[in-house]
Amino acid sequence: MAILTIIFGLFGIVGGICGVWSLVYVRRQTAIMAQDIADRKKRDNEDDGWAQRFENLQRKILRINPNLQIQEPGFKNTTWIYSTMYGDPKLKVDIESFIVDVNPSGTLFLPRKPQPHEFRSTRMRETIQRAEAEMDRFINEHPFCKQHLLG
Repeated sequence: MAILTIIFGLFGIVGGICGVWSLVYVRRQTAIMAQDIADRKKRDNEDDGWAQRFENLQRKILRINPNLQIQEPGFKNTTWIYSTMYGDPKLKVDIESFIVDVNPSGTLFLPRKPQPHEFRSTRMRETIQRAEAEMDRFINEHPFCKQHLLG
C-alpha cells in the first residue's frame, strides 16, 4: 500500500509539473498571438493607406489619356499632359504596369485592380510616391492643367 501511495504521489507531482508548464506555455503562446495580431493590424492599416493613395492617383490618371494635348492660355504650343508630367520612360512603364493599364491601341488608360499583396511591394510603393511627386510638380508648373487632373 505504501508503494501505491508513492507511485500515485509521483504521478501527482509529474501531473502538477506538467500543469504548471502548460500554464506557462499557454501564456507565452497567447503573448505571441497578441503580438502577431497587433502586427497584422498595423500592416493592414498601412496597406489601406497605400490602397487609398493608389486609388487617388489612379483616379487622376484615368481622367486623361496618353495623347491628351491642351493649349494653355498665353502659349502658342500645346502641352502633352501625360508625356510632360511623366518624362522618365521607366516611370511611365511602371505607371502602366502598376497603376493603370493602357488599351491595345494606346489611346486610353484603363483601371487596374491590384491584388492586396501588391501594396506591400516596394516597387509599387516607390512608383506611387514618384508618380504623386511628379504630378504635384506638373500641377505647380502648369496650373491650367490642374482642371484636367483634379476635375
